[in-house]
Amino acid sequence: MNRRRFLASLPLALSYVQAGAVLPRVPAEPGLRALADSKSLRFGSAIDLLNIGDPGACELYVENVNSITPRNELKWKATEKSPGIFSFAGADRMVAFARKNNMRVYGHTLIWYRVPDWVSEIADARGLRTVMNRHIKQVVARYKGSIDAWDVVNEPLEYDAPDLRNCVFRRLLGDDYIRMSFDMAHETDPGATLVLNETHLEKKSAIFEQKRVHILKIVEDLVTRKAPINAVGLQAHFRPGLDRIDPEGMGRFCAALKDMGIGVYITELDASCRFLKHDQGFTQAAYADIFRDVITVAAERGDLQGVTVWGMSEKYGEPDETGTDADGACTKRINLYDENNAPRSSADGIRQAIEAM
Repeated sequence: MNRRRFLASLPLALSYVQAGAVLPRVPAEPGLRALADSKSLRFGSAIDLLNIGDPGACELYVENVNSITPRNELKWKATEKSPGIFSFAGADRMVAFARKNNMRVYGHTLIWYRVPDWVSEIADARGLRTVMNRHIKQVVARYKGSIDAWDVVNEPLEYDAPDLRNCVFRRLLGDDYIRMSFDMAHETDPGATLVLNETHLEKKSAIFEQKRVHILKIVEDLVTRKAPINAVGLQAHFRPGLDRIDPEGMGRFCAALKDMGIGVYITELDASCRFLKHDQGFTQAAYADIFRDVITVAAERGDLQGVTVWGMSEKYGEPDETGTDADGACTKRINLYDENNAPRSSADGIRQAIEAM
């Protein structure tokens, strides 16, 4: 807010205080949505159904993002809990909210190792492939024209290891289940952007470098076989005190993807306070550096096609299991706004990164 607007608002603010009322929230300016639009950047956030029903939460989304990612409503456990019985009520509400507010929708996710028990219990390859094909095509077809990008395969590698995950899809269909998934999605919506989404690709460690190498090999194989992959998603769940951004390693990775004609999305950007006991020198202001640097490296070294934070306000988030941060102010994963819907430094970091594009 500029100085003139701030001074003009003081009499109204004082009248609220004198009346004992709660002051309306004053958003940071310029709004991140307006800034992202000015740079033609897709900037989004994960969203939950409870957010759509809360006027304060809705205001934050409308002011700040031009894209939403349904956090849970498009996952297999939400859309097909029982074999062949699909439910889209929650996802439909998300899409309607986006349409009403002129937002895009990023689909999360089609194939992930966390599936309903009945999928995990399938014992033959033909049966699983039939089920996988039905699921992908039903979901993608329903939202063709409404959802323009999908995490087709989510977390194909182990969380803290560079190995392919031992999920039911790989056990029965082999490593080729990844290519199959992309082909099925593309057959249903040839115009959709199809993404391979993975953890820890932006962080510094020998193991995470191996993860980058493995993902590049998977992508190179898909490109060679002309599979319809368009981008790789960097989740960017950051853990201050436990890991560090690796600008060089991440930069090389993004550049290698760009050389293959593959874009980059930052898909789930947030930060956890759980690990700060390992780094007592960390302060609230440093969250700006985390959010800014991840976006900046992707933009400068790769073909950055979009940025999504994994939630807008901590007021609506789940507790982050343990402890608080170095300032004693974190009880949940760090988003753009705190428990009182006041902007965190992370919003400043994002603004700085977008302004520099």
